[in-house]
Amino acid sequence: MSVSRMLAWNEIKEHKIVYGAIIIVIALTMASFLLENAYINYMMQVVNDTVKNITADAVVTNTDCNVRDLYGTETTIHDAGKIAQLIEEKLPGYKTSIRVTAQATYGVGIKDVAADACTLQGIDIHNDICVEKIKKSLVAGRFFSDEDPILRGHTPLYIRIEGPGYLPDIVYGSGQRLLHKDPPYPVIVGAAAAKIHPSIISVGKELDLYVSASARGTNYACVRVKIIGLYESGTPTVDAMIWFIPDDSLREIKCYGDVEGRSWIIPGIGGFQGFNPIKVNKSIGDVVLVKAPPPPISLNPVGHSESVREKIEKIVPDYRVFTWHDLLVYGTGSMQDVVTYLLWGSMGVTLVLCGFAIKYVMDSIIIRKMREIGSLKAFGARDRMIFEIFMYQGIFIGLVSGFAGIFLAILVMEVVNWLGIRMNFIAGTQLKIGFVVNWFTVVITLVLPVVLSLISASIPAKRAAMLPPVEALRKGEINL
Repeated sequence: MSVSRMLAWNEIKEHKIVYGAIIIVIALTMASFLLENAYINYMMQVVNDTVKNITADAVVTNTDCNVRDLYGTETTIHDAGKIAQLIEEKLPGYKTSIRVTAQATYGVGIKDVAADACTLQGIDIHNDICVEKIKKSLVAGRFFSDEDPILRGHTPLYIRIEGPGYLPDIVYGSGQRLLHKDPPYPVIVGAAAAKIHPSIISVGKELDLYVSASARGTNYACVRVKIIGLYESGTPTVDAMIWFIPDDSLREIKCYGDVEGRSWIIPGIGGFQGFNPIKVNKSIGDVVLVKAPPPPISLNPVGHSESVREKIEKIVPDYRVFTWHDLLVYGTGSMQDVVTYLLWGSMGVTLVLCGFAIKYVMDSIIIRKMREIGSLKAFGARDRMIFEIFMYQGIFIGLVSGFAGIFLAILVMEVVNWLGIRMNFIAGTQLKIGFVVNWFTVVITLVLPVVLSLISASIPAKRAAMLPPVEALRKGEINL
């Protein structure tokens, strides 16, 4: 051990109470920073993953759609297949999927159950870019299979009424009594919806959905569905609203394809047409999902999403492009950004105060040790050695504070995870408290207090090292 480090260690042991207090304050500050940052990372990951079930990295819609439509029914894109193919050809590494969407109402007419709503997301059960993530989020039941009855001509009768006023077009589907023997469509529902309506939503239950089959018109379908699985992505309010159904099933409900069947015309009333079967067109959809290659370093996910948007807009300039961040901001506002700024601000203020405390302690120690400093310099100690004595003390304070802060944060995380703490959330749902720690945050937690301590210690250390031996001895005598 060098003389500088030995003298620094002796100083620390002599003033261990003062140094201990500073270390505790900094350690608690860093533990708080790590915990809050890990919780925000967890919330961002949960929300992002939930949002990306709907948007992936970006989505392409018609120009008349807005962000709100991503939670509902977008207008029809008749050449969605060509758009998806063009993006994959022009942007190597990008993957696309065609989604069909619709809004639906359920619980209507069921005793003691209030009407509620959901958004149907029609997904390709084999090739959707989010299919593996949805499978992993299942908490009950199963995923779709090829044995599920997807295309059976579920919409056998379409009635267009040509009466006075604005009477709606009505699609009679398998939910009607006259078709009660028709097998139901399979759907996967959010577990949060099952907790809100346990009497009608659970694996194996069947219920009627009243589906808005057009985004800008009055075209409705009544179909029967069977719940085959429950999923949980982490954001309960979104889980309660988003349901998944095979894309061809929803294409059939929305008549995306060649309609086959006999037509009947009743003069003065309207037309009737039998839909048995419907030959669906897989190129027709409502939105094109785009998954981009991940960035090499994910320090700026929002900036990456904007870059993805710009690339896609150059390929399809006649369509609108939304990113996952657009949907996130629409659903939650800037709350998470504000919390992040407050976190860094409060931590910065506390660390600045700790820095002044370290400087004050160092100044006090130098004043009390002025005679010893003068003696060391009189016996030949160089300025560098005097400077190193105090810098080693700063390094010790920073390292111990950083490691102690990390230890305390991990301890709290383990306790919270062991207890499985949940908190009440919107619409009667519950939100799990969890943490996601990344190496970047851990490095900051360790390096920041070291840098702070070195900066705070360097000023008094340099001043002590520059004192001439005679001046140091004289000031030491005066202090005594």
